[in-house]
Order: sequence, then C-alpha cells, then structure tokens
Amino acid sequence: MSDHTTVTRVAAVSGAAQGLGAEIAERLARAGFSLALLDLQDTGLKNTRAHIEELHPGIEVITVVADLADEAAVVAAFQQIDERFGRLDALVNTAGGSGTDPVRSLADLGVDVWRRVVDNNLTTAFLCSREAVQLMLRHDYGRIVNFSSAVAKGLSGPSGTVGARLPYAASKAAVNGFTKQLAKDLGTTGITVNAVSPGLVLPDAGRVRDIFDALPADAQAATRAAIPLGRTGTGSEIAEAVAYLVSEHAGFTSGCILAVDGAAT
Repeated sequence: MSDHTTVTRVAAVSGAAQGLGAEIAERLARAGFSLALLDLQDTGLKNTRAHIEELHPGIEVITVVADLADEAAVVAAFQQIDERFGRLDALVNTAGGSGTDPVRSLADLGVDVWRRVVDNNLTTAFLCSREAVQLMLRHDYGRIVNFSSAVAKGLSGPSGTVGARLPYAASKAAVNGFTKQLAKDLGTTGITVNAVSPGLVLPDAGRVRDIFDALPADAQAATRAAIPLGRTGTGSEIAEAVAYLVSEHAGFTSGCILAVDGAAT
C-alpha cells in the first residue's frame, strides 16, 4: 500500500513560465498539490509562482530554471525537487512548441530548427520522465502526463499559430509512441502515463495567444470555422483534463492519448 494518500502530493510542471503550463500549475494548486515549476524563463516562473501564491495561500511552490533538453540540467532539477519535497507524485510535461520560425517548405527546414523542435517536445519529455520515475518508484505511485497535439496527424492548409510544422508534427507523433510504450513498461509499478492532445487552444496569455491575436480578423474566423465545434479551446479546458489524469481516480487510465481538440481529429 502506497502512502500517497496521507501526505501532500507533489507535482512538477514543465513549461510553467507562461501559457498552458502556467494555467495547469494553477489548477493543480487548486487541487492541493505542492508544486515544482520548471522552465528556462526565470521571470515567467516567478510570475506564475506569485500568481499561484496569491490565489492559493499555503501551497508550497518552488521554481527551477533549467534547459529541459539538457540532460545534466534535468538531473540537477529533479535532485532539487527531491531535496525540497522528498517525493514526486505527478509530472506534467507541458514544455515544447513549434518554435517561432514559420518554416513551411522541406527545402527551407534546417537541421538546427529540426533538432530544436524535436528536443523541445520529445527529449524534454523523455528526460523529465526518466528522472521523475525514479522518485515515483519509491512510493509505487505516480502520474505522468505528456503533451501531444492534433497536429501529430498532420496539418494541411495554412499553419496558423504553428511555426515549423514538420518537426512539430513528427515530434508530437513521437510523443504518442513514447507515451504508449512507457505506459506499458511501467504497467505494474503504480505509475500511469498518458498524454493530452489539444487542438488550437488559446491560453489566457502566452506566445500562441499573441500569434493568434495578431492574425487578420478573417484568418481568425476561418481558423475557428475549420474546427467542428466552431471555436478554439481554452487553457482551463486543457487544465481540467490534466487534473483528471493526475488524480487518484485515473488509476486505470494509462497509455491514453486524450484528444481535447473540438473534434478536429
């Protein structure tokens, strides 16, 4: 019998400096998790922490500035989490993205952009999961939530808010395979592994929101019209999906790619 029900649960959220990561972190704070917020952006992390502490007094929050595609940095980050909390119950791998380079042509796609996008989406999830699992195994309990995308199945037409869409689609498809295989590998350990696959979601703030808001009104309307539900998603809708997957109620859900995309796939 694990002891996770008798202590304050601890969650690590990567990419927590802005956007979905910040909204997910606030939702988990509302659920009572102590938090380790990870990102490369120190100022953004501090803002997220201050926001959470204002809304949820008494919730313990630490920030860890790290390049999550760097192995040594990730090892050090999770050592810091271990030293502070002595346990880890949930990991949400929100870090990633398609980058800011609007690359559409294969001929224009440089290997540097390819590697950066793949590292940001896939390597970060692998490294953080590897370190998190070692802490979770101590208590035979854990929840890992990776981030896929509807773009994993390919995106035709205008790319909208997606930057380098070929490496982005490839890396998110790889996240799906990583999620399913890791779920099987950890099947009897008490650790579940799932992924959330959003469609076009506009958090309250962040890069994706800024890019979408900068599009012409007709382009925004066309983007919404292409979604079967007729609208973009919200950060809170994604955060609620994550809140379920990291909860104790999701113990028989593993290897799932949960689409939260307005029926786009």
